[in-house]
Amino acid sequence: MKQLRVDKRGCYGVIDGSFQELPVGHEFAAEKVPPAFSGRVTVISEVDEITLEVATPDSTTAEQAEQAEQAEQAEQADAPSKSKKAK
Repeated sequence: MKQLRVDKRGCYGVIDGSFQELPVGHEFAAEKVPPAFSGRVTVISEVDEITLEVATPDSTTAEQAEQAEQAEQAEQADAPSKSKKAK
């Protein structure tokens, strides 16, 4: 795995789920330098392995989200009954 940095325009890829031109200075990891990026990127370093961390919400955050969802569902349940009375 190699850590690459974009040095010149003309490199395209996916950033945050959106396909777009990679900005000059953008750094990313790849198995090897893509042929289309030859001359446009610099190998910064060799990376043995990339470790990704998974974010898990703590219990208070989960409880708050659940309470907000329950309140929203209660509002939606009240909305149809109000519109029937208005007709």
